[in-house]
Amino acid sequence: MKVAVITDSGSNIYHQDVHMDGLYAVPLQIIDGEQVYLEGVNITIDATYQLIADGKLLKTSLPPIGQIEELFDQLKEAGYDLVFGVMISSGLSSTLSAVQTAAARIEMPFDYVDCFSTASNQLHLAMSARQLFDKQTPLDEVKRLLEAAVEDSVTFVVPEDLNHLARGGRITPLAAKLGGFLNIIPILKVAKDTGGKNDAFEKVRTMKKAYEVIINYFKEHKVDENCLICIAHVRNLEKGQQLFDLMREAFPDTEMFLTDLISTVGVHTGLNTVALQYIRKVPV
Repeated sequence: MKVAVITDSGSNIYHQDVHMDGLYAVPLQIIDGEQVYLEGVNITIDATYQLIADGKLLKTSLPPIGQIEELFDQLKEAGYDLVFGVMISSGLSSTLSAVQTAAARIEMPFDYVDCFSTASNQLHLAMSARQLFDKQTPLDEVKRLLEAAVEDSVTFVVPEDLNHLARGGRITPLAAKLGGFLNIIPILKVAKDTGGKNDAFEKVRTMKKAYEVIINYFKEHKVDENCLICIAHVRNLEKGQQLFDLMREAFPDTEMFLTDLISTVGVHTGLNTVALQYIRKVPV
């Protein structure tokens, strides 16, 4: 069976410049008033964050349905028997639903795993799926292996700009004002147990304490050399590097990397946000 794997720009596949035969992607949309950009195609992460720095209140949307259908047509013509999706969490976006609808319309067999996340964890799952299918691993086994990794993964997001969250409707203006007055820093969690949605995990008073909470969570979940850690930031390399150094000290045997946070998340959380993910690697 010839299987194509599809993901979206939420995985950071464009920014990470990942290319694998049989792995395809569709771009999410960044919206600035009447101007619509395709994430990673005609707007970079840095250009997106410059718009935020300039005071723009951006929005995001799922990939254009026409592009999804066009890709499915191409995959069908290329002789693929099945498309396997690893899309941005269904709790964060309706992209997965749109891809399912497009597959049904084109009459292309489709299956998927919900990553209940995005960014590095999503990309790891998509790349692992591609490698497993290349080894002729049966579909049921691919899904089992990916779902096991999803169970042992998490994303934490620590936004700094509460006023940005208020402008985007994520919290009330009063909550932002009180949070700023009390120096409250929210820690948001995205995982399977949150339904893949941004959920409040804890509130702390300092970034140092926020880092301690996350590191302790990783230790409690036995993050080790079989895991992958991603540290991401929104236009604050210094803060990202500080967190990276702390994680390297706490988990010296774990593969990790520092990168820019995908813009479809940073648009909602604002500048100076940091994010931290781990996932137990899929055995391929």
